[in-house]
Amino acid sequence: MQKWEGIVDNSPTPKRIWFGRLKETDAWEPLRKCDCKIINAAVNEGKKKALIEFGRATVDFEENVIRYNFYNAPTRMISSAVWFLKDHKSEKEVSLIPITSTVDEMLIEALYVQSKEKASSSASGDEVLLKDDKGYKAVILNYGGKLNIRRKPTSLISLLEGSTELQRGYDNYAIEGEEEESALGPVKHLSFIVHGIGEAMWRREDVKLPGLLETVELVRTSVNKKMYDSWKLECQRCQKRSEPMPKPPNRIEFIPIEWYDKIHSSSSALKKNLLSTTLGTIPKLRSIANDVIFDVLMYMTPEFCEDVLNCVTDQIIRLYDLFKSCNSDFTNGGSVSLIGHSLGSVITWDILSLLGDRLKQKSSKSGSFSNPIVVVDDDDDELKSFRLPHDSSEQAADVYKAYATESGVQVTNKRGTWGPSIVRKVSQTIPFVPKFTFFLGSPLGLFLTLRGARPSFDDLRLKEKRPLRIGKSSNSNVQPTSPFTLPSGAVYNIFHPSDPVAYRIEPLLLPEDFDDLNLPKPCFLMLDGKGLRLHVQARELGDSIAKTVTGLLSMTPSQRSIEKLPLPMVTKNKKSDELAIKFALGGKSERVDYQLQPGVVENEYISAVSAHTSYWMNDDLLEFFIQCANR
Repeated sequence: MQKWEGIVDNSPTPKRIWFGRLKETDAWEPLRKCDCKIINAAVNEGKKKALIEFGRATVDFEENVIRYNFYNAPTRMISSAVWFLKDHKSEKEVSLIPITSTVDEMLIEALYVQSKEKASSSASGDEVLLKDDKGYKAVILNYGGKLNIRRKPTSLISLLEGSTELQRGYDNYAIEGEEEESALGPVKHLSFIVHGIGEAMWRREDVKLPGLLETVELVRTSVNKKMYDSWKLECQRCQKRSEPMPKPPNRIEFIPIEWYDKIHSSSSALKKNLLSTTLGTIPKLRSIANDVIFDVLMYMTPEFCEDVLNCVTDQIIRLYDLFKSCNSDFTNGGSVSLIGHSLGSVITWDILSLLGDRLKQKSSKSGSFSNPIVVVDDDDDELKSFRLPHDSSEQAADVYKAYATESGVQVTNKRGTWGPSIVRKVSQTIPFVPKFTFFLGSPLGLFLTLRGARPSFDDLRLKEKRPLRIGKSSNSNVQPTSPFTLPSGAVYNIFHPSDPVAYRIEPLLLPEDFDDLNLPKPCFLMLDGKGLRLHVQARELGDSIAKTVTGLLSMTPSQRSIEKLPLPMVTKNKKSDELAIKFALGGKSERVDYQLQPGVVENEYISAVSAHTSYWMNDDLLEFFIQCANR
């Protein structure tokens, strides 16, 4: 009986493994096992295309490429193999190089099949010339009583090169995230992530920091793993109790929204002028100004603000429809959320402001709560009601500003606005109301302050006579908050305490004369069933004691009265007499500002260096997101 070496898959029809790579010089990397199975089935059925990576990518068999459906990632070349060259890099490290030539594969397979029918002694020495791998042949050799197939050069001059062992079938392998994602149920929640400043820099090859696409992949893998691990633990508990096994949780999909190219396109005259005027000294620092700070300055100009909003809105509309076509189960009970990071949170706010204006039109024309997209002609007078009143002497008469119009309330231009300033009317909005919205490391508080939003919010409170008074009615210190809302089930402004870019939003929703001493602290981000960590509780207690002592020392003897001390702000302590304020903007969350819990040993100045980019890998934040998506 023949004994073979290097035959991992000895079945009559070995499993075909598929590989992808970006460039000819790159090594082939195996695709997920589940994707290989899908591709093989599609090939057998004679299909021209196949969806892989759970609908995120499409294989085109006519061009042998992988194209990504929801984001602007480079097209990858694709190939398959059942025979491989074993490259021994060291005694323990062996890499498999696929033989992607169909002709050579058939020749090697035929040699192997024919040799199996012979005796070991007669099979040894059989060979076949390879067609595409010119100058080489496949030879069957007998080493220590075992047959194996090797690739050898045909030229005598190349004999010193030696031979390379061939292997049939691919070793067992694992792609990170495949097991977890494959075990989960169909996707039931979709989240669009809008990037912030500096994406043009992060996408450069000479910059090592991850860009938006890499970040989204990391977030998806981390979220899937957390849901999978939680489900497996629950399965173990049910097994011990002899209870029915729980169903696996449904997947959550993330789609990145990119807008940086609208500003940083190398073909734009603005970018060319910027580069031509940039000094040649300290180039790395100047590139930070051109690729990072430039984003903020450009978004504050009406023309580019409009371009970015249209760019983001167009992408969300197109990708939302495409996603539903690739995931038929999603249309039955699926939900959507928005995540804006850094400047992306300001863009997200502005998009929701425009959506809010559209929804307030009731069901005029084709717009409705279920399909709020309304396309209007340039000469349409419908949007006149959305223009802020302005003085004839002002130069910004043709600049549209979004604002709320509940109950006919209008905010004067002198009082400011909370929406974007753009040149032309907005023709379309996103086609859904998000289940919730996350603002991460957001400078939104700064932008709203510059826009003069606080007086506008307060005008709504006064004119609509709809104050929200929370707490005991006998407590005279309870203050009203603005009834301003966005079309989102819940709104969370989440920030790291040391993030230098992050600002609060809640103070802007309180009256301008509200006593800052009674300003509620940001809530700590806490998971369901869990409270503050012990070290955070200890720190809060120490800060509270220090604040009280400082307040007492600063008072004169006649002022030292408990009644006159600032009231501490605790949001969810309903049993106490402490002031608790709820904000309509938060929606179901009731509060808006949430801070991440700091680590046990954490210096706020050292943490400030990395705080703005730390959100995506924060365990509390990811688990909180999962809870929000599954509620």
